[in-house]
Amino acid sequence: MSEQHRSTSAPAPRPPEGLDPVEATPFTWWLTGISLVTAGAACAAAVFLGGVHTTADTPSGVEVLAYRPDPDRVGELLEHARMAHEELAPVVGGMEVFLPTDGSHPSLEPAEPSVVYSWRTGVREAAEYLGEPPEGADAHDLAHAGLVSSVRSLSMSVETYAQAALVEDEDLRMDVLHIAMDLRDQAVLSWESAAAQLDMVGVDTGHGPFELYLAEAPDRGRSEPDDGAGTEGGPGGGHDH
Repeated sequence: MSEQHRSTSAPAPRPPEGLDPVEATPFTWWLTGISLVTAGAACAAAVFLGGVHTTADTPSGVEVLAYRPDPDRVGELLEHARMAHEELAPVVGGMEVFLPTDGSHPSLEPAEPSVVYSWRTGVREAAEYLGEPPEGADAHDLAHAGLVSSVRSLSMSVETYAQAALVEDEDLRMDVLHIAMDLRDQAVLSWESAAAQLDMVGVDTGHGPFELYLAEAPDRGRSEPDDGAGTEGGPGGGHDH
């Protein structure tokens, strides 16, 4: 039988002996980064596509349920998001020192282990505040899922950065650092989208916007909505996009 007519049920060829099919090669790192970035972008898009809307094309007689946020659930999520933000803002600000957002290359000199440990701790505590993503598809649930997705991407960024210190080849280490940088940027973008959605459901339920954005200075999101206190400057600055 010719190669062109080989059965699709035939077993896949085995990798050469001694070659680990899941070994972390540069190509594998890039695929991991790209897949996570794509997933984060899809989640961010889903946040803004949430909700049910009627149009002129909606067939008559079709019942469309309007989304009404639950004030108690929204208030609980706002509080958890606020506590998670307090953990994440210093992490994002600290990472910017080693993974700049101004287009320059990151330093090949790794951060002190204690610094990376503090990043891991902040991300882990933020994840505990937010818990598991809900299975619902309303605006509240999509905002919650977006926040969780962002924290997971940031966690991957931290772990990728930590692994870069173990890479001896400087060119490859720079590639890994750029992946960590891309994951960090995507985590911030996903958080911004989810935080904007959370602000909208917060306004709808009378809680007001908390503006818990990571692209601002770390203390930016800790103000209450109506206190007019402005922004306090702090070390690390945060992102400026």
